[in-house]
Amino acid sequence: SLLGSRMVLSSPTWHCSSRAAAGAAALAAPPRLPCVWLLCWCVSLPVASAIAIGRSQPSDSQVLPVDFLHGVASGDPLSDAVVIWTRATPRGLVGPPTFPDGVMVATTGVNLIWEVWPEEAGAAPNRSGSAVAKEERDFTVKVDITSLKFGVPYAFRFRDGVVSSPVGHFRLPPPGGDALASLRYAIFSCSSWQWGSFAAYAHAAQQKLDFWVHLGDYIYESGGEAMLDSYEAMKRSPTQPTHELLSLADYRERHAQYRTDPDLQSLAGAAPMIPIWDDHEVTNNDWMHGAESHAASQDGDFEARKNAAMRAYHEWMPTRHSAAPDAPLMRWRDFQFGDLAQLLVLESRLLARTQRPALDGEHMRELLMGAVAAAQGGGVLPAPTEWGGSALEGKFKELKTMAEKSRWQENSRLLGFEQLTWISEMVANASARGVRWNLLAQQLRQPLASPNFEEALHRAQMSSDEGVRSRSGIWDSAWANATTAPLGQATYLKDSLRPSIPSPDEYQRHDISPQMRTWALAALAAGRYGINTDFEGWDGYLAERQRFVDALSHGGASGAGKVVVYGGDSHNAWAGLMRGHAGNVVAHEFDGMSVTSRGEEYHTPWLPSDLRNAAWVAANKDLAWADTQHRGYMLVSLSHEAHKVSYLAVDTTLPGTTGKSMCLATFVSVEGQDAFRKETC
Repeated sequence: SLLGSRMVLSSPTWHCSSRAAAGAAALAAPPRLPCVWLLCWCVSLPVASAIAIGRSQPSDSQVLPVDFLHGVASGDPLSDAVVIWTRATPRGLVGPPTFPDGVMVATTGVNLIWEVWPEEAGAAPNRSGSAVAKEERDFTVKVDITSLKFGVPYAFRFRDGVVSSPVGHFRLPPPGGDALASLRYAIFSCSSWQWGSFAAYAHAAQQKLDFWVHLGDYIYESGGEAMLDSYEAMKRSPTQPTHELLSLADYRERHAQYRTDPDLQSLAGAAPMIPIWDDHEVTNNDWMHGAESHAASQDGDFEARKNAAMRAYHEWMPTRHSAAPDAPLMRWRDFQFGDLAQLLVLESRLLARTQRPALDGEHMRELLMGAVAAAQGGGVLPAPTEWGGSALEGKFKELKTMAEKSRWQENSRLLGFEQLTWISEMVANASARGVRWNLLAQQLRQPLASPNFEEALHRAQMSSDEGVRSRSGIWDSAWANATTAPLGQATYLKDSLRPSIPSPDEYQRHDISPQMRTWALAALAAGRYGINTDFEGWDGYLAERQRFVDALSHGGASGAGKVVVYGGDSHNAWAGLMRGHAGNVVAHEFDGMSVTSRGEEYHTPWLPSDLRNAAWVAANKDLAWADTQHRGYMLVSLSHEAHKVSYLAVDTTLPGTTGKSMCLATFVSVEGQDAFRKETC
């Protein structure tokens, strides 16, 4: 059932005590401690200073001390409750537990005490309870602490009687309808271990956040060494395990590795997390019943893999979810922030998404490049200025028709009817209650046409901005090298990937290869003829996208400065407008860059990053700004008067806050204005 943000899909075979008063029935064990909704296990037990580890019989147990190696976290904040989480690691435990996947094994587990207290001068823990971190839950434990007061800064920790965990912090919002003046929060997506440091987390931990949102790809399922040169990203240790994730033990081990990162630990302990998954929490480009990167002949049953991944996800995340043995999926949910805002967290992967048509972005790029290669004939490709009326232009127009047919599949689903209905009802209800902002957190970038480099070059030449005109010569040279200069003479200077760009002499010039030339000409054609090469996100589900727009419009929330949609997934940063059928502005859309994962800069290193950005904007009338170069996160300051989002870039070559950071752009939305305005950072 759906009960606002308290929604869970629980299994009747998994037994937890209800959210009852402290006097509710529990296991008889003096002294009786306050009972809470313990999402892994709920008991009332005496304090223990050591733990007993066993398989199935008490006689198999042994006494071991415990360490808190993975920090603490809080999550899914309500006005009177929050989930707190930790992992208690028995000393001497090497690697993950080795019982069969999905099989509940009785163990005595780890007896812990949780403590919560107001962060005021001289305050001591005044709320406490007991919990058991069971081996069948990978020794993780989370507790739903209730009867808390909103607006009060709290601290919390776990202990085993001897060793204490790090101290975490949270503050809860008022219930829907109550007065709330402001919020400050951060939004993240796409954090690959292999692509650099999690410095974005460390940077955000210093921002005094009310909460933070992760839009998915919190972990990645691929394995192996770090993937970048030393000047591009911090050299990481190999992933654990080193192979691609398939089993419950695999997913647990990867989550555990992520939680050892000190930057992630610093943010997890600083403010509550509100997460939702994308695809890489299971495997690349998944949908309800399969995935592009899953082959049953090699990888086994997809449903078993999905359930293992989701079970590990909920074990290692501070979600308000009953982590039953069969790992039921958490659905969409809402969070209320007084009369200021409601946040709707959407699910677009595993509950309703249908398999997309066979034509995908990679296939379309191959078709474009194949058309270019075939047109070369004896080795001489017609110049782009001679394409008009040619057989090559005819082929490009064929591909355009093919792409649009694939993108506009009426039966292709992404959110699904039930979720769309819920969205419409929730925004209508918020409008009736006078809630100022409707915020929607979802995984996907706004749909965009392919970048138009020719139009970007033309606009630069005609610009009244002296700074833009001064760049046009550099852009023209780079584009000519990529598309028309004789191979063997054409070169490019690779951009730095750091927020603070070093001097060009740090980098050597590189030759334009034949493959780069073909790619560049294919990109030229995609922009000129409007051929989309991305079918994975909203771009490949345009009928469903229209239903999403309609849900917001019919809910009564549409209108300039009322609705904000956040997205991730693309690894780059975008700011644009969502329009309805009549051309009216329905929402402002802000899609954030990745924490670490590579973006557009890796596909087209032979182009200046600002030319790439300009080409995307030139092709999309409702796209106001793009950045295809940096890693980082979005920082939001929200008041009744304005929504202010800043795109903050961080240096992934160094951990923590030792590297450089910079604000790329800040945008402000206010009611009554169709467009957001850009402000100085």
